[in-house]
Amino acid sequence: MSGLRVLMMAPGDSIHSKRILQWVLDDGCEVVFVDRTDPMPEGHERQRLVSYPQLKGRRHLRRLVGAAAERRLADLAIAAQLRRLSRVVRPDVVHVQPVGRAAYHCALAGIRPLVLTVWGSEVNEHFAGESDAWHRRMVSQALANADLVTVDSPDMPGKCAELAGCRLRVRSLVIGIDTSLFRPGYDEEAQAWRRRLDIPGSTKVFLSPRAFAPKYNQHVILQAFAQALPRFPAQAVLVFKTYGRHSYPESVPYEHDVRRLATELGVSQSLRWMTEVAYAELPALYALADVVINYPTMDAFPVTFLEAAACERPVITVRLPAYVGTFAEHYFHLVDPGDLAALSAAMVEVANAYPARAADGLAEARLLVEREYDQSVSRARLRGIYGEAAALCSR
Repeated sequence: MSGLRVLMMAPGDSIHSKRILQWVLDDGCEVVFVDRTDPMPEGHERQRLVSYPQLKGRRHLRRLVGAAAERRLADLAIAAQLRRLSRVVRPDVVHVQPVGRAAYHCALAGIRPLVLTVWGSEVNEHFAGESDAWHRRMVSQALANADLVTVDSPDMPGKCAELAGCRLRVRSLVIGIDTSLFRPGYDEEAQAWRRRLDIPGSTKVFLSPRAFAPKYNQHVILQAFAQALPRFPAQAVLVFKTYGRHSYPESVPYEHDVRRLATELGVSQSLRWMTEVAYAELPALYALADVVINYPTMDAFPVTFLEAAACERPVITVRLPAYVGTFAEHYFHLVDPGDLAALSAAMVEVANAYPARAADGLAEARLLVEREYDQSVSRARLRGIYGEAAALCSR
């Protein structure tokens, strides 16, 4: 892959974008990264930032022609700017993630070879009744015009094909983890977290590590915890990570609602709140946890699973189509969606079993993650996907 020219479009502030960018640069590629946020503000000799195109005067244009026409004209103008950029860069591969507005603009521009990476939410929302017809058409057209689509869960190829209305070239690409970073241990760091959060040493810690947004059902996790609390043999706390405010504007009012619910349930003293932590600090956070909880409404395959398994932490998760057929079915405690009593009972069961049965399957799960989901494996898969995409347009 060394020497390939890559035109990459992704959120510059996302850890997923930054990690894939770093892999590509480490493999010797030249990258033009298109976004309004620089993923590498410290700079890199083979990476150049280009600000994402925009059409000036859109507000005035909207008054003249109406909202629908203004949006269409803006999309065409931005696509034309991207087409000109592509002619200058002459990329071997165009890689866009997730499948949103940038992917649609690339489809309009006819830029190839186009690799789209699905993150899940941009596809799942169309099957949950959470998007409008225009947004569905935008995602559908982007998918239909892709040369390759990468997904990370077994249910995603069918959903993508249904949205696109045609067969797609789909490849599996799970954004793996650094298993030398995510591993058992970090005992001293975990104790430091306990002191920082005022958690006594004998207290069971439940960690809900997903973004603080309604679709991750933090309020349901709270309700189940409140029901389970009297049945724990020792004290217990539930730790929430209050992050995601850039991606989920609704997270702030949602946090207020969850805090109010905790007061109504009488469990506020058993909650701990923390802001987003640096990526390198996440393993210590898993070391703090006795049990990891995951209960979204819809999902792709979350990196949370890989991180928790690599750290040998038990996980309670909702049973979703995206998880069926993955290692989560074998190594995690799955409960059906919408069953609050089952989630609460699982908390009691898993907490009471840990750490006495900590070795049951957890070490095996880590070995599987090392073998199949280490970032070196993902990086090799991405290398193959880029090579395949470049070859498609050189025939």
